[in-house]
Order: sequence, then structure tokens, then C-alpha cells
Amino acid sequence: MNVSISMHPYELPLICPLQLGRETLETRSGWIIVLKSVQGQVGWGDIAPLPGMSTADELQRIAAWDGERVDHSIITPSVRCGLDMAFYNLGDPELVPAPLNDLAASEQAVPVNALLIGELDDMVKQARAAVREGYRTLKIKVGRQDQASEIDMLHELNRQVPDEVVFRLDANRAWTPDHADRYLDVLAEMSVEYVEEPFAEPRASLSWAMRTGVPVALDESLRTMGPADLHAYAGIRAVVLKPTLLGGLVQCAEWAKAARDIGAYPVISAMMESGVGTATLGRFAAALCDPETAVGLDTYRWLAEDVIEPRLSFRDGMLPAENWAWDRYTPVWDPS
Repeated sequence: MNVSISMHPYELPLICPLQLGRETLETRSGWIIVLKSVQGQVGWGDIAPLPGMSTADELQRIAAWDGERVDHSIITPSVRCGLDMAFYNLGDPELVPAPLNDLAASEQAVPVNALLIGELDDMVKQARAAVREGYRTLKIKVGRQDQASEIDMLHELNRQVPDEVVFRLDANRAWTPDHADRYLDVLAEMSVEYVEEPFAEPRASLSWAMRTGVPVALDESLRTMGPADLHAYAGIRAVVLKPTLLGGLVQCAEWAKAARDIGAYPVISAMMESGVGTATLGRFAAALCDPETAVGLDTYRWLAEDVIEPRLSFRDGMLPAENWAWDRYTPVWDPS
């Protein structure tokens, strides 16, 4: 079956500058990829590389694609992710890769975690607002400031929310085991779903979890291994799957299976993709994740503009299934 392909660049301003490592982002750039079958089916995908993670050369190779196949060895994870999204949304079971076809379509809304950022006063306001809006999972970046101040911050945030609210703490590998032990008292007071990547060495993270009883999740470490390697980390609570960084939906479906094989669960997470990418990740998460698992799609709110109208709608701390009904959108790019 022949499929045509077109790509449409975008650059979306952020509501405020975002510090990403040593770089400060003020816009989010990428390409919308559009597949069209000879039967008239259309599938949208989002190629949304972070700075330095993809190149125009690869897009030129994809542009020369013959509509029948693509050599995945020549493309980066973000490009492959965009292709997977487009095929997933095309709606033809003969073209959708098998691991995605095996996922039962779900019209169930997916819960979302609210990401708290900024100084303590800002985070308290965000936490209160998130709870009022129906969010029941709050995510906080840790390991970024003075330890005593950060522990005080966690105590205060915990006091500000109802008991049924759970926390995810993301250390981004900034802790050491001795450093992490100083957080144990405050962690014992909080309802902590997991600490994400506490240490640079994933085996150390697992050992700390087994010793302390504090659940941990892996994120960055997944980029240094494959799904088959996950069996060595039985005892972790979750794997945070970012399709744009891990090489697409098919690869993440394999990661999810590997996680469940060791008693862990997958958490789909976004990287500030456009509405096309975020809605696709919501649809994917609805089919892949447990219904009660909050997914990491909150970064969408950092986009001041989008590539589709209307914008995605979040309600009661959820992303409703209406957001992946593609006929409700008008593309801002030229659809011809």
C-alpha cells in the first residue's frame, strides 16, 4: 500500500524560558509529519527533537522515503517516534506495527501528574491549584538546591495537600546514597509513589530502594540499555518512558512489557511535544498504562501556542479521550 509523506516545520513559543541542562529554551521546534494513504486515510505524527538530538539530514532521508519502507538504522529516536505516531494515527491495521496493533484502543481518560516548578511560594500555589483542578499526583524536581532548604520545601508542600495526593520526586541522578538518606525522614511523612533516578548508577538506585523501602523509578538509565536488560532491575517500581527519547511507540511498548515482566509498571512521559504529539501520547498511554497510572503530559501547558486548534483540553486532572479524535482539530500548518 502506497503512502505519501509530507513534513511541516513548527516553532512554538514557551510561556516562559525553560532551563534544560546548560541551555535555555524559549521556543519548542519540530516537524509535523503527515502520512496519506491512497484510500484517503491520514495520520499525523510529531518529530520533536530536543536541541542537538536530531538533524536535518535525517529528515531529508525521510523525505526521500518511497512510501513502502524506512530504514530505521539511519534515523534518530525523535524521528522514529514521529513516524510511529503517524502510523499509529493512520488507522490502517495493515500498516500499524504489530506491537501497536496489539494494544486495545481505549476511550478512557488518562490521569496526569502536575509538575511543580519555581520557588517554594510558587510551588505551593501550583500545588493548591492542581488539587483544586483534580490532580492527585504531584511531581517535584529535587537535588537542585541546598539540601536543608529542599527538605523544608518538601515538608511544607506535604502540609499543603490532602493525604490522598501522592508525590513523585525526580532527582535526575543528582543524589548520592549518603545524601539521599538525609531525606528519609521527610519521605516517610509523604505519600511517595517513587523517587525517579536518585543516583547516576541504576544499580545503586535499586540497592537503595531495597535497603530503605523507598520505591524508585528508572528514566535516563533506560537510554543506556535495552528492554532485555531490565530483568536485572527487578524490584524497581516503575519505568518512565519518553518515546521521543527512546525511539518511538514500538520501542516503548517493548519496554512496557519488560517492565511488567519484573513487576514494575510503565509511565508514559512527554518532552514538550506539540498538541499532535501530546494527544498521541495520551492515546498511547490510555491503551498501554494501567488506568490509575498518572502520565507525564503536563509539559504541554508550557506551550504558549500550538500547531492545532483548538488546544488540548485537560479536565479534573485528566486528559479526556476526546483529545485523540483527530477530526475535531484544524491544523495551523498548511494541510495541502
